[in-house]
Amino acid sequence: MKRESAAALIGASAPGRSLSTARAVLQVLSLLIEHPDGVRAEAVAEELAKSTSTAYYLLTSLCEEGFAVHESRGVYRVARGLERLSGLPEPTPILHSGLEASVDELFLLTRKRSYLGVARPDCIEIVAFHGRQGVPRMPGLGTKIRDNAHGLAMGKVVLSLLAGRGLARYCARGLKSFTPHTITAPDVLAQELQRVRHDGYAVDREEFDENFCCVAAPIFDSGGRFVAALGLSTTAHIFDADREHLADAVRGVARRATARVTVRPTSPATRRDLQAVAENRRFLAGHTS
Repeated sequence: MKRESAAALIGASAPGRSLSTARAVLQVLSLLIEHPDGVRAEAVAEELAKSTSTAYYLLTSLCEEGFAVHESRGVYRVARGLERLSGLPEPTPILHSGLEASVDELFLLTRKRSYLGVARPDCIEIVAFHGRQGVPRMPGLGTKIRDNAHGLAMGKVVLSLLAGRGLARYCARGLKSFTPHTITAPDVLAQELQRVRHDGYAVDREEFDENFCCVAAPIFDSGGRFVAALGLSTTAHIFDADREHLADAVRGVARRATARVTVRPTSPATRRDLQAVAENRRFLAGHTS
């Protein structure tokens, strides 16, 4: 019987092990609810620090019990209706498939954990990532960037697009220090953002967490409007040795992604692109009024 699978997870085996496994099931379900666009088993394994086979087992059990669904391309999503448990809105597709492919392309080029972030009215949300076990990730980063934007390359990309009053409003909240390397002076941040605009990419070297560094670049549509930020993270040792190579890779993939994002309202994929652009424009407008 299929229902035996979930029962086995939390059933009559050793109490400690049952509790641990039950906790893992709940963590997977919570992860699915937090990511309505879906996650892959590899991402679940990395999040829970477990093997990929264990992640598949947990996901399959949730599917068999009706709490999740397994869709094409290896993506698992929470079953319809369960997203209401978290108060999250219904999932809305906002990404062109080419942008998702850009995250994969960057990872394959660099073998570094790669991210894609879009601007929401109140934050920058990481909506796609690609990594593998053993590839360092940013502890405590989560999926949303808010008051830590000045400490992260992806955040600096978005901040560099703000008008002067918008940046002043962000700085007025206070530039929180996360490590001794975090930029906390508004004038220094302004100079840093000027370099971002000039170079076409942003970096952070241990500014959000020790021994973690990031490189990020903007993606625009064919009308020159900001669509998303593409980035990667790595260790300080690798960053110092390969900074130029990593920056060239991020900028190159971002440029190719920009070439794929066109403005053709008749295309469903393009309508999703335009929705992402609208989200980004609302974010930027919210910091310039």
